[in-house]
Amino acid sequence: MKTLTGKVVPIILVGGLLGGCVSNQPMNDAADSGQSDADRTKTEGAVFGAVLGGLIGLATGDRKGAVIGAALGAGAGYLVGNEIAQRKQAYATDEAFLDAEIARTAEFNETARAYNQRLHKEIAEIEKESTALRARYDSGKSNRQQLLAKQDELEQKLAKSREFQATLQQEFDINSEVLAQERRSRQQSDPYLVRLERENRDLKAQIDQLRLESEQLAQINERLSV
Repeated sequence: MKTLTGKVVPIILVGGLLGGCVSNQPMNDAADSGQSDADRTKTEGAVFGAVLGGLIGLATGDRKGAVIGAALGAGAGYLVGNEIAQRKQAYATDEAFLDAEIARTAEFNETARAYNQRLHKEIAEIEKESTALRARYDSGKSNRQQLLAKQDELEQKLAKSREFQATLQQEFDINSEVLAQERRSRQQSDPYLVRLERENRDLKAQIDQLRLESEQLAQINERLSV
């Protein structure tokens, strides 16, 4: 499997910087309404879409990557339906589009699992350090500035985790809308839907795990309050 860097970065650059310059035609016209598939899809989404740019930097700890990604995403707000429509334009068939979404979500899951595993280990160390620091402060062996410095460190880590969580959540929302749309014309047992639904459930599990880790970070931070 190619790395997330290999797949998502080109998507960010093409989607974020070129936007409407895709030359492929929308896949199908809706015969009954006169609306193209792309136009119809745009009207069906109502939630802001994924800001994907920060994913690489957030997962790897590369601050520069996260900042660049955030800058790309900041001016590219979109509705879920609009994002789906843009993604569909890159593929000649519905099946090719769904294959790409399945592979994309698998890459998100791989990255999220690695991030969660790393964060879980970091939190165990942070817990020990923070407990010891609080004990030293309470006994007069550490000063307030040391506690504040540790809190600042925790708040930065918490902000990064929450941003990553939001990115994953937005991708989950896009997948959920794709599934809802495709179920109108496909059987529940359709293999493409089964695979995408499985990956999306896994993504939800990674989001829930990241939420728990973030809550633990917030609790540690609270215990350092003075």
